[in-house]
This record gives sequence, structure tokens and C-alpha cells, in this order.
Amino acid sequence: MPQETRKNPNLYQSDLARFLSKYEFYESEYFRKKTQSVSKYSQETVDLYEKLTNFSKGGKRLRAYLVWLGYQMGGGKDVSKILPIALAFEVAQDFVLIHDDIMDRSDLRRGKPTIHRIYEKRFGKHYGESIGILLGDIACISAFEIIARSSFNNEYKVSAQKLFADILLETAYGQALDIENEYKNFDFDRIMQFTYLKSAKYSVIGPMLMGLNVTKFAKSKVATIESYGKAVGIGYQLFDDLLGIFGDERTMGKSILSDMCEGKNTLIIHKARQLATPKGLAEINKIWGNPKSGGRELKKIRDIVRKCGALTWCEDENKRLMVVAKKEIGKLTRDRKLQQILSQVADYVVSRER
Repeated sequence: MPQETRKNPNLYQSDLARFLSKYEFYESEYFRKKTQSVSKYSQETVDLYEKLTNFSKGGKRLRAYLVWLGYQMGGGKDVSKILPIALAFEVAQDFVLIHDDIMDRSDLRRGKPTIHRIYEKRFGKHYGESIGILLGDIACISAFEIIARSSFNNEYKVSAQKLFADILLETAYGQALDIENEYKNFDFDRIMQFTYLKSAKYSVIGPMLMGLNVTKFAKSKVATIESYGKAVGIGYQLFDDLLGIFGDERTMGKSILSDMCEGKNTLIIHKARQLATPKGLAEINKIWGNPKSGGRELKKIRDIVRKCGALTWCEDENKRLMVVAKKEIGKLTRDRKLQQILSQVADYVVSRER
């Protein structure tokens, strides 16, 4: 391995910092100009963009970074050129989260009140949800507008928008299945299906393909990105489900009780139901999905998940998925630096704090 690669044990963090130093300024300028430009309509319209600006702050920016990583894998070097595509993905992420928070009846996002909760303080629940839905729609439309105004040629822009639409549609299909799962309690394979659509395809594969798509890349790489991204994305969701039980609410910026109170049939809870004793299963069924469950009940769930082996299963499955992902890296790029970054991204998604 080259000397410079050995000297930097965390190329991902340094490359992420380099990217964010440019991305965050670009994002800030976009929202500033957009807020200014809509002032001709009404103060209420300005308020919408001010709320969206504030909502967008505090995210991990992982998807935006993966757009940049995919661009580099395709030979792209100019970070300023790919910034609109990265921003489009993050603005679309705002759209997804705002709508998701309404569907999940969430109070917090990124440590701040959710959009619909902010607005419902004015004229009530229906008003808050209505404005939340509209602001999510505005974010989605704005994301496509950002791509259309990027500096890539028309052929690339049309291709990028088609790919973007496909990614968001599949995310919606996955969300629909996730909601259905709350009422039907799907089996393991069905849960894995929407986990792939909502997490792997949307959070890893999609962003990387969006960055790669605006380069003259070898189409043979797509299948390998699918394989790498599926393993990393499912690992990401598995760890997210684990954080929903064992995470720190202050670090995560959202309620640690939400998955439990909503009764989300996550992969780890599904596995716990399979492995628990009859007494443990009865406790899970009594607690999980009860909106009155609190900290004491969560402690019981944690004990059951540990004792039945579901926690160990989750940790072992994540290790297996990371091995699968890392086997694909050599096929994705010959660049040693990018190979190490891809490996470190895989490690990050199953060791993060939020």
C-alpha cells in the first residue's frame, strides 16, 4: 500500500471534512438566495424556506458525501461541479424526513422539533401536518430544480433526473411496505425487502450512482455498487434499529422511545420474537407497540434482546455484511485511497453514535 495511505488511518474523515468545507458553504448560499428570491410572494413563503434551512442543519451529510465519492470513482475531480447533485440529494432527504416525521408522529428530528410540530403550535394539528406535507413537497421539487440548473450538459442532467426519480420512487415503495408492516407484521424476507429499498438503495447505492452517473464511467460497475451498497445499506439500517433500542437520545437527537411506542417491526425485534422465551415473547408483545411504554419498559426490552441472543445476532450480521461489502471494493476502483475510504465508510455505518 502506498506510504501516504498508511500514514492516514482515517482517510474517510479527512476527505469528508474537505468535502464539507465546500458543501456547507454552497448549501448555505443556496438557501440564502432561495429565501431571498421567494420574498416577492409572501412572508409566509419566506418563512417556509427559513424553516427548511434550519431543518436541514445537523444532518450527517452521508448521502451528499457518497455522491462525491461516486463522482470520484468515475474519475471526477472538480468538487465544485458535483455540489449541486450532492445538494439535491440532501434537499430530497429533507423532503423524505419531513413526511416521515408526520407518518411516525415524531416530535424531534436532529435534536429540534419536527416541522409539523413547529407549525401545529399556530393553528393546531391539521394545520401543522398540512404545512409539513407542503414543505416536504417544496423540498422535493426544489431538488429536481437544483439538478436542472447544474452545469452538466443536458444529456447528463436528463439522465441524472431520471435516475433520481427512480431512486425516490423506490424509496416511496419501501416506505409504503414499512407502513404496511406495522399492521401486518411481515416475515423476515419482506422486512428485508423494504429495508433494501428504504436504506440500501436510497442511502448508499442511489447517492453513489448519482455521482457516478455524471461521469464517463464503466456501466459494468453498477452491479458491483449494488452489491457493496446493499451490504452497507442493510448494515446501516440494522445498526439504526439497534440504536432505536440501545442508543443515547441526547446524541441521536430524537426520541429513543419512538420505535417502541410505534411498534416498529424492525429486523432486530423480529429476530427477538423468534429467539425469546415464551415469557420474553409475551413481554415484547405487551410492551412493543404500546404508546404508553416508557423508560422502564425499554429497559425490559433491552434485557430481553440481550438475553435471547438478538443483539448478538445483529452484531454478527453486521460483521458479515461488512465482509461482503469489503470484498467488492477492489472491483469498484483501483485507486488505493478510494479503496480505503470505501472500507472506512462501511465501518462507520455500523459504529456511529446516531
